[in-house]
Amino acid sequence: MAVNVSYPGVYIQEVPSGSRAIAGVPTSIAAFVGYTARGPVDEAVQIFSYADFERRFGGLHRDSDLSYAVSHFFLNGGGTCWIVRIAENAAAASVDLQTSAGATTLTATASSEGAWGNALRITVDYGTSDPLNTFNLTVAEVADQNGRLVTLRSETHRNLSMNDQSATYAVTAVNAASDLIELADANLAGAVAGTSESGEILPATIAGLTDDNRQLAVSVDGSVFHQITLFDPGDNTMATLQNLADRIETQINQLDGISGVDVSPGGPGIVATSGTTGRNSSIIFRNSAIQNAAQVLNLGIANGGREVAGASFTRPAKQGITGGRVADFSAINAGDTVEIDLVNLTDLSTAITSVSIAFAATPTTLEEAATVIAAALAAETNPAFRDATVFAADGAIHILSGSSDPLLGLSLPNGGAGAAGDALLLADTDAIYNVGAYQPGIGQTAGAQVSGTSGSDGMPPAGTAQITGDRELKTGIFALEDASIFNILCLPGTPATGPNTGALAAAMAYAEERRAMMIVDIDPNVDTLDDARSWITDDAGPFSGTNTAAYFPRILLGDPLQQNRLRSFPNSGLIAGLWARTDNQRGIWKAPAGIEAGLRGVRELDYTLSDPENGVLNPLGLNCLRTFPVYGTVAWGGRTLFGADARASEWKYIPVRRTALYIEESLYRGTQFAVFEPNDEPLWSQIRLSVGSFMNNLFRQGAFQGASPQEAYFVRCDSSTTTQADIDLGIVNILVGFAPLKPAEFVIISLQQIAGQGQ
Repeated sequence: MAVNVSYPGVYIQEVPSGSRAIAGVPTSIAAFVGYTARGPVDEAVQIFSYADFERRFGGLHRDSDLSYAVSHFFLNGGGTCWIVRIAENAAAASVDLQTSAGATTLTATASSEGAWGNALRITVDYGTSDPLNTFNLTVAEVADQNGRLVTLRSETHRNLSMNDQSATYAVTAVNAASDLIELADANLAGAVAGTSESGEILPATIAGLTDDNRQLAVSVDGSVFHQITLFDPGDNTMATLQNLADRIETQINQLDGISGVDVSPGGPGIVATSGTTGRNSSIIFRNSAIQNAAQVLNLGIANGGREVAGASFTRPAKQGITGGRVADFSAINAGDTVEIDLVNLTDLSTAITSVSIAFAATPTTLEEAATVIAAALAAETNPAFRDATVFAADGAIHILSGSSDPLLGLSLPNGGAGAAGDALLLADTDAIYNVGAYQPGIGQTAGAQVSGTSGSDGMPPAGTAQITGDRELKTGIFALEDASIFNILCLPGTPATGPNTGALAAAMAYAEERRAMMIVDIDPNVDTLDDARSWITDDAGPFSGTNTAAYFPRILLGDPLQQNRLRSFPNSGLIAGLWARTDNQRGIWKAPAGIEAGLRGVRELDYTLSDPENGVLNPLGLNCLRTFPVYGTVAWGGRTLFGADARASEWKYIPVRRTALYIEESLYRGTQFAVFEPNDEPLWSQIRLSVGSFMNNLFRQGAFQGASPQEAYFVRCDSSTTTQADIDLGIVNILVGFAPLKPAEFVIISLQQIAGQGQ
């Protein structure tokens, strides 16, 4: 680009070098598609260790060949893989959460299908920075260990709101952060207006307002905060609560876009009510930056006021008993009791056991009453009483059972709650009763809980339709559309037999499309030489391809789920791990076979091949696994399923095909810069430089035949490859050639005697 000059002097400009380094892509990322014990269905999940697999997909399962294959993959050197879970009739556990008024407000669903979701426990509390409007939601995955429930995983989401305009809207916040559940909003409309209730305001306080405290900051229905002025300087004529309420109401309703706000005397002060109803309805006072009157008038939460937004009434109910708001303790006399029953919350009328708590004197505060109840319960032996939680908040007493069973709760029956229980508004007609925890999947309808769908692991697919999947819906193998790259495709639970032809053919085609290899597992019934020869010559026909490979025989390893007794397994996961290990140690151009290609963990093979038997299968393109003294069990073949001698294919060998795929994918990703560039010599030279540097780097690593770069590879991109007709069509042609390294399958030693020479 030309420099714009104006003054005499020196100008600096940076000129692009034209060099763009092409990075090689990963070579040994595996993709496994099949049934697992749990986990998301039809979703590609990337994992980096077997611990990741156990955490997301449940570890080993007797019906899941894939679970063992992944274990073998990491055991033999694999580092990264994608998992696509296929399951039939799998379902995610769910439960409906209701408000204190008994209307469903949220549905909580386990983050993935499976029975694991039935072990989730969800609790709601209002111990937030704004306890009248927001809530905390805690999710725990529990398990029974020696008769006790222990927490395996837990997460807490704090200060959630049911206002969908809020930055902490529960559905958005939880779904973005949770590994355990997803929330769905039942869109409960609600017809409640937001209110702001002041603390006590005395007439003398109103009359005493001065010019230094005559302004308020107010927000209505989520608006910005507006400054309102109660009176002009030196002109405070207000003397009563009604005067104050009328003045505030008039000033608020004169603001742009705000109308219908009502402010009236109420309680010990005034109550302001929004002119709208619904979740976004609210009225909030806060201290004004100057001439603040909010503090003097006890308006706003910071000054002891009580503000409740419309969204507050659509919050899910918290756990346990929430008593009514108590204003007067005078009805409680010495000796009055609180009668508390332990009940199943599905039947409040039947007490399992009971406790009677007597007050020694009339409590002076709600906190004192809560302390008396808590101390008495702590002295009991039943854990539901002994470990109960009792506290006072927002003018009410809250009691949560100490039982580990969410359905075993505490109850104060109407007519039998005791005089103190009635006075504290804890009887079941005055209080709100809820389960100890919401239970997705298995929770019965009780309190604010409505039973939902039971979580189910599902079962291995009866057919192959779910494996084939649907590209548009990204199901089955096509869930890998969301995987940025994979190099080795394995379907461990889908052996290459007639019934699986359609699914495997689709998988093969997809692997070729993604420039990946596919390791085909042989049928479990193929366990003799004759079976193997018949399979490779007949049954394997539909699965033969330049991007596929197969190994015989199957492998025998100890099964941890059966006290490490030997069990036959498909070998695709193990071989994928071997390929990854060979790539890391030697390079993708080295055949993953030979005495270095030991199969870790293998104790025996389904069939022991001799050299002559190996010589029957190798020319047919079926790779063999062998056991030798000293070396142990190793891979003893490096051909693709298109590698039969009779085919005379240039893609006979696995390392040659994988090297070509590696180059193709690397160049595909690394030459995107050329798209839409001017199609002429400057671009061509830039392409030659970038591609040539990439190929030369491979040559220096020993990836090609030849003693010099000229013998090992070539890169052409000029007028001989891109004609004017190509240019007119928007085409630039790049021709890349390489001399592949082919494995030495047969080492021939010629030995002769040297005849003695007479003198």
